[in-house]
Amino acid sequence: MNTKGMASQSRVNTKRMVDLLRRMININTVNPPGDELGLAELIAEAVSSYGLECQFHQIDKNRSNIVITLKGRDPTRKKLYFNGHLDTVPIGEQPWTMDPFGAEIKDGRMYGRGTTDMKGGVAALLETMIILKENQFPLEQDVVFVGTVGEEVDCLGAQEAVKRGIIENPGAILIAEPSCLDLYIAHKGALWLEMRTYGKTAHGSMPKEGINAIDSMMCILNEFQKLKFDEIDELLGMMTKSINTIHGGVATNVVPDYCSVKLDFRTITASQNSKILNEINTIIKRLSDKKVGFQADYAVLQNLEPLKNKNESAFIKGLQLMNQEMYQKDIQKQSANYYTDGSIFRKHFDGPIFIYGAGDTTLAHQPDESILISDLEKSVEFYLRVVETYQNFN
Repeated sequence: MNTKGMASQSRVNTKRMVDLLRRMININTVNPPGDELGLAELIAEAVSSYGLECQFHQIDKNRSNIVITLKGRDPTRKKLYFNGHLDTVPIGEQPWTMDPFGAEIKDGRMYGRGTTDMKGGVAALLETMIILKENQFPLEQDVVFVGTVGEEVDCLGAQEAVKRGIIENPGAILIAEPSCLDLYIAHKGALWLEMRTYGKTAHGSMPKEGINAIDSMMCILNEFQKLKFDEIDELLGMMTKSINTIHGGVATNVVPDYCSVKLDFRTITASQNSKILNEINTIIKRLSDKKVGFQADYAVLQNLEPLKNKNESAFIKGLQLMNQEMYQKDIQKQSANYYTDGSIFRKHFDGPIFIYGAGDTTLAHQPDESILISDLEKSVEFYLRVVETYQNFN
C-alpha cells in the first residue's frame, strides 16, 4: 500500500470517523472529575472490530488510559506514538446555542465540547490506524496510540503512562492537539499557583477588629502585576501571566478571613518556572515583614516545562515540506501557547515530539466549540503520510 496514493485518493471513511466522533462527544468527560473510562470503553469497542489490539490501564474507578497497538515487522525498531487526551474542560458559564454534548452538524462543522480540544484529533488518529489495518500497510515498527486521562488539569494519564512503561522505545511522538493543520514543534510551559491569604473575621461595621484577607490578597496581586521577565524565545515569544479565579468573603457585612486566587503563568524556559516561585516567595516574605497580621501561602497546581525539540531532525523537516506540498502551509517554525502531554513525555524522551491536528485553536474552551469535518479528513491524510515518512527516516 502506498500512503501517498491514499492521501491523494482520500481513502478516509468520513462517515465512520464522524460517527465515532459523534459518539465520543455524546460522552461527558468534563474534567474535573474526568470520568474517561466510558470513553475508553467506547473507543475499544469501535476499533477492536477492525482487529486492533487494545489495552486498558486503569488509574481510578472511572478513569483509564487506553493503548491501541498496530504491530510492525521488527519489534526492535523505535515505535511511532500517537497521543491524544480523553478529557475536556467544563462547558463554562456562557450559554451555548448548540447542545454541548449533542454533536450536531451544521454547514460542515460538528459542534460540541471536545470537538476541537481534542476528541476530534483522537477520532482522526483512530481512523488513521483503522485505515492502516484495513489496507495491511507493511509497518516496519509498531504504531501505538496512547489515549490519556486528565491532561486538562494535571496530565495524570501521561504521568502514569510514563511511570508504567507504556511509552517504550519511542522514536517519535505525534500529538493531535488542534493546530489549524500547522506543524507545531514547541509549546509553552505552564505554572499554575493557588495563592491563599488568611485573616481574622469581624463585623463589617468594625473592620479594625479584624484582618481583611482580601486586602492582603490585593497586596500580593499588586506585586504580582509588577513581575516582569524580559526573556524572549525565538519560537515561543514572551512569558504570559493571568489572574483567572478569585474567591473570598462570605457576606457583605463580614470581614473576610480567607481569600484564594489562581494564577496562570505560561513560561518559555524551564528555569522561568523556578524563578517565578522564588519571586512569589520573596513577595510573601516582604509583605509578612512589612504588614502587621499578613499571612499567606500558596500551592503549586501545575508545573510543566516548555516543550522544545533540541535539534530539528530530518524527519521533522520532511514533515514540514510535506505539509507545504499537501496544504500549502508555510515552512516555518511554529509553536503553541497551550501545553500538552508532551511536557511529560519530554522528561523521558529527547527525540521528535510534534503537534499536528485539525481544529481552530481559538475555538478551544469556548461556547459552541466546533470543528470542520473537512479539516479532520485532511489531518488523517497527513497522518498517513507521517507513517510513511517515519519509515523512511527511522
